[in-house]
Amino acid sequence: MSRDGRTGLVIPVPEADAVLGPVLERYPEVVRQGVPAHVSVLFPFLAIDEFGEPVFGELRELFDEQPPMRVSWRECPRHGGFVYLRPDPLGPVQRLTDAVRRRWPDVIPYGGRYEVVEPHLTVATGASEETAAAIQRTATELLPVTADLSEVWLVAFDGRWRVHERFVFRARPDRS
Repeated sequence: MSRDGRTGLVIPVPEADAVLGPVLERYPEVVRQGVPAHVSVLFPFLAIDEFGEPVFGELRELFDEQPPMRVSWRECPRHGGFVYLRPDPLGPVQRLTDAVRRRWPDVIPYGGRYEVVEPHLTVATGASEETAAAIQRTATELLPVTADLSEVWLVAFDGRWRVHERFVFRARPDRS
């Protein structure tokens, strides 16, 4: 099955390159190359040929109502060969993800492959237990990482992943 035309909604986290870079250098076979550090909001999303102004308008409206989020990554859990960073606080990122999923309830995260999906930043996937443990130690030594999350990218695959559209979080942060 071709991946051409697949899309995803992701929050870029360039600050996490400090963690992913050393892991990529030592373990390139378990790090997704060509995809910048990010937290997936919804993947896969709609096929690119399903997009039109109504979808873009809904996305703009949704993300215009989102304030920027300051998030840290302090821990690096792993499950088998999957190593990831958990955002702290989780709540704001989870609420955004939930809002997107409510708007598109027929789009199933990761095609239903996982029973529970919570926001995370993937460090490595498909690693052996031994390699995953080593990656977890390497990544943990480079934490914490803090980032101001301020936009979502619609990425589309056309032989490689490319940013198709950017949606900036425009709402003012709640200071209450």
